Amino acid sequence: MSEEKMMTDTNHVEHMFLQVESSDAICILNIAGHPYRLRELIFMMIENGCRVMKTTADSYNTFSFDKESVEVYDYLTSIIKAKFV
Repeated sequence: MSEEKMMTDTNHVEHMFLQVESSDAICILNIAGHPYRLRELIFMMIENGCRVMKTTADSYNTFSFDKESVEVYDYLTSIIKAKFV
């Protein structure tokens, strides 16, 4: 499927792992959703001063965190693992 068709298909779901760093926390997000929604989410994090990097499933699975995983439902499903510094 071409990128143009994926972007216009309202049922298309993209999946990625992101490492997000702010001044007081480091998180790895396992996110899935429509590409436009994921772009919006990433831009919002960057605008709020976060550093966002794409990572792998291995990094997600081995990331040590000190809080429970959290599930967030907002036009996408996110499972967040967080370690607070």
